Amino acid sequence: MRPLWSVVTAVGLFAATAQAQPQQWTLPSAGLLHGSKATIENQPCCGPSRNTRVHSPDNAALAKWSGMASRDGRILMLKLADNRTLKLTDCDDKTGCEADDTRIHRLVDWWPQHRLYVVLVGLYEESVAYLVSERDGRTFVATAPPVLSPSGRQAVALVSNLMSGVDLEIIDLSRNPPTSIKVETMPDCSGAGPNSFLRPIPVWTDETHVTFEGESPLPEDKPNTKQLLRVEGGKGQWQC
Repeated sequence: MRPLWSVVTAVGLFAATAQAQPQQWTLPSAGLLHGSKATIENQPCCGPSRNTRVHSPDNAALAKWSGMASRDGRILMLKLADNRTLKLTDCDDKTGCEADDTRIHRLVDWWPQHRLYVVLVGLYEESVAYLVSERDGRTFVATAPPVLSPSGRQAVALVSNLMSGVDLEIIDLSRNPPTSIKVETMPDCSGAGPNSFLRPIPVWTDETHVTFEGESPLPEDKPNTKQLLRVEGGKGQWQC
């Protein structure tokens, strides 16, 4: 379970307390990728999806990016360079996996600008997102499916709920490879309480500012409390 945040007392303190670090881009090894069943095969992808009786909320993404990704039942296939295919295989109690080994893979999007796939990975009680490089299948784990800035040069990923707490991540896509950093503080504008939550939907208002919309996980949170994050150079700063 992700830890809950506490609110900082200094207005305007940089949200990130450490420098952004290059992500560990990982290839499948011994049939596993970040705990998922995964292989890279020397065969082209991707034909029409089939055997999709499996609950598959990625149908819209698969239709939109036909030729780049497809599904064969519980196997999600992603097209890689040089006529190769990354296969991600779902694993849950119906396929004999224990609860703590659950991995359900659903395509969210394909970012042609960055040659990256975004895959939502459902775990037993939580979820994460994989960013998968089309170049070679290397993958790193994000907090949640990231939301791109208008230019696509940066993104934010957010989880904010009572079970998982608050986990906010800034991803700098202008770097090669991209870097990410966790935002370790909460906004401290007027009206924020000591145990406030971020509203769960990050929305870019321009290239450098993100607001948070939707209903707070805490009913007692004041809905008009300002939650504005300035994002620049891979770092974030709360503004009041």
